Amino acid sequence: MYSSFSKKFSQIKPYDDYNVTDVPWHEAMVAGNGRLGVLESCAPIEDSLIYQNVEFVMPSEEPRHVPYDVTAQLDEARQSVINFDDTWNIHDRKRTNMYCYHPGHMIRLTLEGEPDISGYRRWTDYKTGTINTTFKSDGASVSKSTYVSRKQNVIITKIISEKSVNMSISIDDFESMPKFGVQKNNIPAPERNMLYSRFVRGNIIGTVVHYPEYEGSELAKGGFAGVTRILTDGDMRVSSKPKDSRAYTCIDETAPVINISHAESITLITYTDWTDDLGEYCEFRYRVNGKDTFALVDKCINKVNSVDITEEPVSLEHKNIELKLDGGYFCESANEELLHLQKNEYDIMPHLLEKLYYNGLYGMQACAGTTAPRLSGLWVGEWNLLWRSAYTMDANVNIQVSGMNGSGLYEAGVGYMWFILRQIPDWVNNAAMVYGMKDAVLIPVNTDGHRAMMVEYDINYPFQYWNAGAGWLLIPIYEFLQTYGDAVITTDDVALIKMYGKDTFDVRKDVYEPLLKKTYNFWKQIGNPEYYTDTDGNARYEKGKCSLNESEHYLIIPSFSPENKPFGYHSAITANAAMDISAAKDVINMYTEMLNYTKVDGYEQAVSEAEALLRMLPDFMYDESGAVKEWSMKEYGENNAHRHISHLYPAWPALQTQHDSKLAAACRQAIINRNHENKGKDDTASHGWIHKALVEARLKNADAVYDTLNLLVHSDIFYTTLFTDHNTDRSKGVFCTDTAFGLVGIINEMLVYSDEHTIELLPAWSDKLGSGMVKGLRTRCGITIDELKWDVDKKKVYVSLDWGNADEINIVCGKYEIEKIGHEVKA
Repeated sequence: MYSSFSKKFSQIKPYDDYNVTDVPWHEAMVAGNGRLGVLESCAPIEDSLIYQNVEFVMPSEEPRHVPYDVTAQLDEARQSVINFDDTWNIHDRKRTNMYCYHPGHMIRLTLEGEPDISGYRRWTDYKTGTINTTFKSDGASVSKSTYVSRKQNVIITKIISEKSVNMSISIDDFESMPKFGVQKNNIPAPERNMLYSRFVRGNIIGTVVHYPEYEGSELAKGGFAGVTRILTDGDMRVSSKPKDSRAYTCIDETAPVINISHAESITLITYTDWTDDLGEYCEFRYRVNGKDTFALVDKCINKVNSVDITEEPVSLEHKNIELKLDGGYFCESANEELLHLQKNEYDIMPHLLEKLYYNGLYGMQACAGTTAPRLSGLWVGEWNLLWRSAYTMDANVNIQVSGMNGSGLYEAGVGYMWFILRQIPDWVNNAAMVYGMKDAVLIPVNTDGHRAMMVEYDINYPFQYWNAGAGWLLIPIYEFLQTYGDAVITTDDVALIKMYGKDTFDVRKDVYEPLLKKTYNFWKQIGNPEYYTDTDGNARYEKGKCSLNESEHYLIIPSFSPENKPFGYHSAITANAAMDISAAKDVINMYTEMLNYTKVDGYEQAVSEAEALLRMLPDFMYDESGAVKEWSMKEYGENNAHRHISHLYPAWPALQTQHDSKLAAACRQAIINRNHENKGKDDTASHGWIHKALVEARLKNADAVYDTLNLLVHSDIFYTTLFTDHNTDRSKGVFCTDTAFGLVGIINEMLVYSDEHTIELLPAWSDKLGSGMVKGLRTRCGITIDELKWDVDKKKVYVSLDWGNADEINIVCGKYEIEKIGHEVKA
């Protein structure tokens, strides 16, 4: 059950042109420990291993500071909105970007002699995170296994052959990987200006790379290195081959090769890392030619030389979750066979859904511990992946961590907090620059993992006025505390320790409460009484107005509802986005809850002020169909021909629809309107479907969730590894983990809804998926679902709970009769 099995592989060929719908590295199997990772093609004769470090980013000429003119533009933006002037275009601003995530070095393992291959299979063991390959080479059994050690922070590959083999080991040209040197629209990419060298030192083959030197870049003197140590019972010698003329950033004349002969055992130990102090760019060539040493290379070599190769892979954290569906995992069909069978079945095959669930859990665990998942998780096998494989905080990160707390992936939650803490100084500066606020936070749409300054905005994507982001990113931390209670976490990240002056953090006191205060401060300062709605709900501007009258409300102005704009209106810079309204309500309620919990001096007055602020902010509005409006403005028309559903924030990630029947019905109608009007090309981006399914699950619309999942499993989004593309038709050729990880969150939400007072069983489970059992889900009231069983024919459900220290909770099931509630109280 706990494996991803395939009988096929895709060989990664250097300097090859690929069709965007059939990219070989997309079919590679993956492993990771949250910081380091690997993509392995598992090709029997020419295997490729592409190494990853989640912190690798390519510097560019793009600025690393918030534009200084953004502060003065606030009044212009507000005036354009209040006067319904959709021609104001931020002075023709051109959006600049964060740095782009890039791969590490790629090792090629070539079996010599063109042997006959038979009996091939490859699989990923989900329990241990090991990529395995077995086959026969000229009749002799060969096995390979690759895993990423969490304990030692290296990647280990072991090759065992029944008979001795000859193998060559080399490092591919960086230029040979797809899209090297070319960005979107064929714009030259910055890695054209990097420099690299390959080397062999004894039984170690490696590379060292100097990043391009750009003024103002923190990586102007930086670079990265990767080394692979080789151990074998065979003979080893070093040779070289001429450098390919296309390897124009390589400063060597030849490329080294390690040749192994008469070997029955070969082990590779790899480590890759980066630095901001590799020395001067202009001196790199001379230092390499002079055989000078680099501290980064020495660090990598020392790392692989100190590894205990007797270490065995250990069981991973997600092993505590178990899902079994009737008619589920009953066969040893390969992934591609299941996907093919599914195309010919009208309904979702339960055994495929099980495998997709386990694959998502495995991928989330492989990304856990250091940071949140990038757009492509931890993995990239090409240069200049679309959207730079950033951490996209407008839905993508949020979708990918949607199943994190419910699945009990504690390490993923810890990594998520490190991800947040790294950004907060930039967020504070963003709020100061864009809005002139003090001790508040404003998040950008993307971060590259190093910086999070507000630069990615223009008239089409005015993310400088995306106000809801910090509230959205706060929710998983709030849920972490609800799930686990108070916790203390420790880091060895030098940058984080330097930033905060300590290595140990109390999640509530050092992470959640300070961020919540800053997020509340944002909403406290955004209101300006000059911009308001009157008692009839009309948007008004009154220069010099100092306070609101009764029944007047602040305008949230400017506002942006990603990535939409009102019908017939040509600007996305607006006011009173429903997403903002929902996020503000959520944050203020969390803030008052925190005050009542901590009872700091003067908390009663602070609670009173927060409640007054809540009354002064706008409320939701509803259109003629009864749907919640995307903008609470009488003057705007709804535009439903769009994949984003930002205005359904009240349903997910917030819980506001759970106890508000009018709002829940309005959100259901809003989805109906979207489904009716948004069809066609805009409808292939998978994150739109995943987002919609998460909302539908919260709205308890089981049939709609099922239909979305059914659409996905019948599309072309899944690779033979069960990882996923960005589009259901692969039209952009982008490896993307939104769907792979988001499925976990969807299935969790279908099975269990919870808040601090309630557990609802099977709120969005479709009878079409049949009976089943799940173990190990966590809830927002601190209770663990030891076991949940349901029978769709008998309409009965059984649940056993680990109550921990939780108070009495209301347990309900709207679909079935609760036959028995098992109570297990653990000390």
